[in-house]
Amino acid sequence: MSRKSRRKSLRMEIGLALGGGAARGLAHIGVLKVLEEEEIGVCCLAGTSVGSLVGSLFCAGLGWRKIRETARKIDWGDLVSPTWPTLGIVSPDKLEKTLGRILGDRSFEELPVPFRAVAVDITSGEVVVLQDGSVARAVRASCSIPGIFEPTELDGRMLVDGGLMNDVPTDVLREMGAENVIGVDLNADRVVPKRPENLIEIFYRSLNILMYNSTQRAGRVADVMVVPRLEGFAYHDLTRLDELVARGEQAMRDQLAAVRELAG
Repeated sequence: MSRKSRRKSLRMEIGLALGGGAARGLAHIGVLKVLEEEEIGVCCLAGTSVGSLVGSLFCAGLGWRKIRETARKIDWGDLVSPTWPTLGIVSPDKLEKTLGRILGDRSFEELPVPFRAVAVDITSGEVVVLQDGSVARAVRASCSIPGIFEPTELDGRMLVDGGLMNDVPTDVLREMGAENVIGVDLNADRVVPKRPENLIEIFYRSLNILMYNSTQRAGRVADVMVVPRLEGFAYHDLTRLDELVARGEQAMRDQLAAVRELAG
């Protein structure tokens, strides 16, 4: 089989699961960079938290360069605003509005690449896979870190960050019909000696402990797991864009041989 033919078959078969990790999600751009440069297509994508944010842009047709330049112009002030502390200390209204400006009022059905965003119903404790309606609203729900962001009300549910129960949603891709699945885990350094320095770090360290079992399950479902080395990268620091993209790119390149083996 020629290299061109192999790439074509990969394009038809690869499902991509992008995990959560707040600012670390910039590493996902490096993963997309390699897939684009190697002409390895994605037939469907499922994302949790920041994975849903980056994934929605990709599924809307933005290439990795456009996503990188979009990220370069965004800071936390474009995503959240302080709120009176009732169900959260910040509101993600701005995140939804910012994404709406980039994507327009797109629904899931209007995206060129099939997409799912994963959230959790904080009332029932159920994983909720969002697949219709407003993409911007669904991403907001998937990114609503409990205790930090206000939960997102959607279809009568109170939704929070999907990482609470399904951080790398490889199983969702199987349900979407993906024959071969790649997962991207941004939180492999779950146990680190450095003390957390702020509230965001406390919450993400706590979530990482809770997420361990779900990430182990994700690895068993995936054909290939991509795990960027992100020790020392804070969850709140958006200033290290180029470094994070490079870490994601290197991790994806390290797994290229394994990905190509999926073509048979």
